[in-house]
Amino acid sequence: MTDVVVSERVLAIVTRCVAESLAVPEAEIGPKSRLIDDLGADSLDFVDIVFMLDRELDIRVRETELNFLTRLDFSSPDVMREGHVAADVVGRLEPWLPDMQALPDKGKITPRVLFSLVTVEAIALVADRRLQELGRA
Repeated sequence: MTDVVVSERVLAIVTRCVAESLAVPEAEIGPKSRLIDDLGADSLDFVDIVFMLDRELDIRVRETELNFLTRLDFSSPDVMREGHVAADVVGRLEPWLPDMQALPDKGKITPRVLFSLVTVEAIALVADRRLQELGRA
């Protein structure tokens, strides 16, 4: 996996938002903490975290790949093919889900695997990139 560079400020804000949303002590959350597998997040928690980040960072996280992920229609043939996430969808998400690079077969990713790749660091990366796009990094 390629090392991900995220601003410490943004990572701290994301960590605080995740902790607050999930009622988990910040000390138990690290950059590699997986929201679903390690911290017990669900889809509503994702929405809550996105809204918190919008407010905390004064950006529209909803206009990023995180929103794309949370709005995927897994019943659509454009998203799913033969029980796996379509290659173009995987390709769109791969730049901000660095752990995806370590998967042995990116053609066999299920929705469960996809969501298990969302880490605190991945969300911070999305937010940091959005701030850079806006010239506020």
